[in-house]
Amino acid sequence: MNNYRAKENGQPGLGVMKIRNRCQSVVTAIGTDVAERFQAIVLSGLFVLSTAALAQSSEWVSITGAETLRKFMSGTKVERKLPSGDLSRGEYHPDGTGTLYSWGASIPRTWEVKGDEQVCITVERVTRCYQFERNSADLDLYRARDVTSDEWVEFRVTDGRAIVADEPKKMGNKGGAAAPSSAEIAAELSNPNTALASLTFKNQFRWFEGDLPNADDQRSYTLLLQPALPFPLENGDKIIWRPAIPFIVDQPIFDPEKLDFDGKTGLGDIGFDLIYASTTETGILMAAGIFSTLPTGTSSDLTSGRWSIGPEILIGKLDKKYVLGVLPNHQWDIAGWTDKTVNLTTIQIFATYLPGGGWNVGSLPVINYDWDNEQWTVPINLTLGKSMILGGRPWKFALEANYYVEKPDAIGPEWMVGLNITPVVKNYLTDIFK
Repeated sequence: MNNYRAKENGQPGLGVMKIRNRCQSVVTAIGTDVAERFQAIVLSGLFVLSTAALAQSSEWVSITGAETLRKFMSGTKVERKLPSGDLSRGEYHPDGTGTLYSWGASIPRTWEVKGDEQVCITVERVTRCYQFERNSADLDLYRARDVTSDEWVEFRVTDGRAIVADEPKKMGNKGGAAAPSSAEIAAELSNPNTALASLTFKNQFRWFEGDLPNADDQRSYTLLLQPALPFPLENGDKIIWRPAIPFIVDQPIFDPEKLDFDGKTGLGDIGFDLIYASTTETGILMAAGIFSTLPTGTSSDLTSGRWSIGPEILIGKLDKKYVLGVLPNHQWDIAGWTDKTVNLTTIQIFATYLPGGGWNVGSLPVINYDWDNEQWTVPINLTLGKSMILGGRPWKFALEANYYVEKPDAIGPEWMVGLNITPVVKNYLTDIFK
């Protein structure tokens, strides 16, 4: 590194002259021998203190000069530890591009030198600028100052790797050279082909209506556990497994003898999809695979009693400001212990706008058509979400509401209001398949 500039210069000496004159008065008062020893001790102490102050003032040296900063950033790999124990790594290339590898995802970035003192990194339409300094006593120790927040981060450079010393819990929502921002997390979690592994807890409250007696008085609650477990491949594509495990409370079941409803509670049928997902350089989302439902319900009223399976495809478009697409699948029953049949088409539409700051707003309706009963279930959906970094871990919190414009006449959901909580997690299964 060249063109280093001292941050500040100490100017000791004026106080020393005053003390020297005072010591001369002491010489006259108490005698030459004793006073000279006293003077030597005092001046030695002042010399040590002034030297220490000078050393302290020149401990950090600024890294300046546009070309020097370009060389400093080009090819740099900045690393810091995540709460999972893995490393989050930012790689910055000489052409002004970069990639953040964090929580399994690969997030594109850009960077540039601004003036002679700042390096600016663009993160999801937000640019953050930094100034760098080097420790004159420890040449492998550096620190960076966020120009906007005036926060300092120390890091050590070894063999071209800059390792941040801060603890994982200190990672903030604005991100950094080796840490994702909440805006980047929001974009990734809105992408159905993301490489981020997550664990979503959906709390769903439903209000029913229909022609059966007391149908309008029925309520239910479902806790739906939906992990998303991607397995990245060497070519950048992914195999994604997404199970959905429902625990149902007070599901209304009509009793024709009592002409009233009973509330059933227990585990419902577990569904999952397994897809091969790909995203092009222009942001086109594609995926294909299977969707299946297993008859795992703990009550005959909470299960179809049939194992069903069928194809699933996805087509969509990913942009910095929005995600659009459609995810249809169809299932037929292939085995089971009941006489019921499954011939069901499900279409999920996703339209999400990303205004920045970790926010997302959109519509994610799930539409069903039962071919055997010739029955549609169609909701109007509105979703509002916020992604943030808490304790060093990315989280997403979302509110959603469904109003059903089409449903079974006998009884069907009129409203659904949900609270979704999604922490980003490490996919430990990837270690098994490596």
